[in-house]
Amino acid sequence: MTETATPKKKHRVLKWVTVVAAIIILLLAAAAWYVNKKWKPLLTDAIQNALIDASDSLYTVKFSDIQVNILSGNATVDSIQLIPNLNVYEKMKASGDAPENLFSLKIFKLSLKNVKPIKVYQQKKLDIKNITIQNPELDVFYTKIANKKSKPKDNRSPYERIKKSLKELKINSLFLTDVKFRYIDQSYKEPKITEFDQMNIRVNDILVDSLSHTDTTRIFNAKDIIAEINNYSYPTADSLYFIKIKHAFVSSKKKQLAIAGMELAPRLGEMAFAAQFKRQQERYKLYFDSVLVNQLNFNELVDNRRIKTKNVVLQNGNFDVFMSRAKPPKLIDKGVNYPHLALRRLKWDVIADTVTIKNTQVAYAEYNPKTDAKGTVYFKQLHGRIFHVTNDSLYLKKDVTADAFLQARVMGEGRLDIHIAFNLIDPKGAFSYKGTLGAMSFNTLNPLTKPLAMLATKSGELQSLDFDIKGNVNGASGTLVMKYKDLKIAVMKKDDEDHLKKSGIISFLANALLVKNANPDGDEPLRVAHPSYQRPHDASFFNLMWKTVFEGLKTSVGITKDKEDNLKKRADKYKQSKLEREKRREERVKRRKERKEK
Repeated sequence: MTETATPKKKHRVLKWVTVVAAIIILLLAAAAWYVNKKWKPLLTDAIQNALIDASDSLYTVKFSDIQVNILSGNATVDSIQLIPNLNVYEKMKASGDAPENLFSLKIFKLSLKNVKPIKVYQQKKLDIKNITIQNPELDVFYTKIANKKSKPKDNRSPYERIKKSLKELKINSLFLTDVKFRYIDQSYKEPKITEFDQMNIRVNDILVDSLSHTDTTRIFNAKDIIAEINNYSYPTADSLYFIKIKHAFVSSKKKQLAIAGMELAPRLGEMAFAAQFKRQQERYKLYFDSVLVNQLNFNELVDNRRIKTKNVVLQNGNFDVFMSRAKPPKLIDKGVNYPHLALRRLKWDVIADTVTIKNTQVAYAEYNPKTDAKGTVYFKQLHGRIFHVTNDSLYLKKDVTADAFLQARVMGEGRLDIHIAFNLIDPKGAFSYKGTLGAMSFNTLNPLTKPLAMLATKSGELQSLDFDIKGNVNGASGTLVMKYKDLKIAVMKKDDEDHLKKSGIISFLANALLVKNANPDGDEPLRVAHPSYQRPHDASFFNLMWKTVFEGLKTSVGITKDKEDNLKKRADKYKQSKLEREKRREERVKRRKERKEK
């Protein structure tokens, strides 16, 4: 009897367990349906009212549908639009309370995980594990508010604005993938638009509660905002260049912007680029393997458009400039583009304690139509630091000078150490530069001097060069001492096939009458040059620096205006004598031929 009763008892227990489980599932399903029905409008109202309250009615949110799974705590929202109320914005602008950045956002679908609806219903706390947003379109409109108040009329924290609807808003992670981002700067006559496609953004640990506004480590109530782009390429407004970025990463928590592979790439080659213009136009080509902006103040960047950073590091770069002299010079005054004058014109405030340059190559090349050749001066292994780079008025009250301490190898050989001091407030762009150039062969400069000056050195050793020069937009002057020995030059001319060759007699006259082959020369005292150069309107900042040094070099080797004029007269006289001799020789040949024919 007991043996047959035992399986029957087990069967009844299993039956009751199944029934109870079915009832529980049925009750849960009914509860889920009921809560979903109540939860959907509750969540909708919570989101819409919280945003309206938090933005002081500046923004509204619309969406076509919201789906909630009460059992999993997941939800999806379709066709979302964050819409700025322009009427409210105009009123805020008039009162000086308007933010300078206005946002517009479109989202096809938004996914929320682990929303915890019971917490919202019972405690008015919205706790979301993560939100994923795919392919959003985010527009940021910047408008300069002329009468902006330093302290807004309504300075309530985000929590104080939403506490009627929610006591706490917490989001563990917010993901935005393949973002189409546009920044529209409306402070110009024609708005300037900067666009980024395929940007990924992650916002970590968003918290709005009674204490979160006191946490100074948060920006937009988040612990960290991370943005990332890959293989970015965008044409400049004039369509002459592409801006390319291989990879960029920015983190508000790390306070860092890191760029790998930043490039300004011209669309056309050097001569094709020059052919696009009626006048001389510089062509730039720039690349840095790494750009790091450290200790970047994101609150200043977002709130005040102020780029404030402790250190910028530019590493493994190439900077090439080319210009063709085949076209007439520009009509504009290039003095306005001195580096420190251009910095002053920026619409963004810049405060960079230190800019560090590492292992960069710089080259400047010109095409000379007279020689049909290109001359290039280049600097290898450029490195150094620039201190106090700023256009901020408060910082300029403390210090008006930016100092650049740089080292490089001129033409890859002579070591150049230079200190450039920029007066950041002088209306005429005052600056000074002082430095030394170490030993190198003069022959190293032939790739520059032959095509551009039709001049080459046969021999000569530079022992040292010291210079100390001051200047502004009008010109520059100072002192220069060059020690050298065994200098001999060759003046070039074109042959019948337009190739450059040595002009023998002029080179002889130049070495005999014009150039001193050493400094100091024998028992003579050391010659000290006092160069002075008045800048023509089409000369750039670096052109002025070079031309002033060049004037000093000419004086140092003994070339003066009187000697140049005297040499020119002798050369012209020699050419005239040569022409007369050739003419007499041709006449003699002709007479001999006529006598033979008789």
